[in-house]
Amino acid sequence: MKRILFLLILFSAILPMAAQNTLNVHQKDGQIISFGFEEKPVVTFTDNELVVTSTKAEARYQLATVAKFTFDVEGTAVEGIKDDVRIAAISLDEYVVSLTGAKPEITVRLIASDGKVLQSYKTDRNGYVQFSIADLPEGTYIISSESLNVKILKK
Repeated sequence: MKRILFLLILFSAILPMAAQNTLNVHQKDGQIISFGFEEKPVVTFTDNELVVTSTKAEARYQLATVAKFTFDVEGTAVEGIKDDVRIAAISLDEYVVSLTGAKPEITVRLIASDGKVLQSYKTDRNGYVQFSIADLPEGTYIISSESLNVKILKK
């Protein structure tokens, strides 16, 4: 019994190591050619070819015969897209800066080019804030929030 348990634990530890991260070239005829990441595959294109160069070989495929290429990655650190993702937009009209689509009640900072925070603002419950830069001297400024960093030039 102990021997079987040991083998099961050993097998479960080895199995994830056997899972291979691959680059897959899908041909229009249904054939799939895979390159393991340990081969360090690099994909490039010429006018009419997809070229995969790895530590073991170079493969060339006519673009007319390639349907797509994909990646199979086990144990990736890439996280899925969260439901509360927002796309913030910033606009500058004369000397009035408007930020829309940000998260509600986050801090937006106006920063000088030397890194000094000049002003801090909070977005409202709709993720909106508006402020003026009319009183600032000419120069480069950064508008920074959780999800946005924009450099602006006041002339």
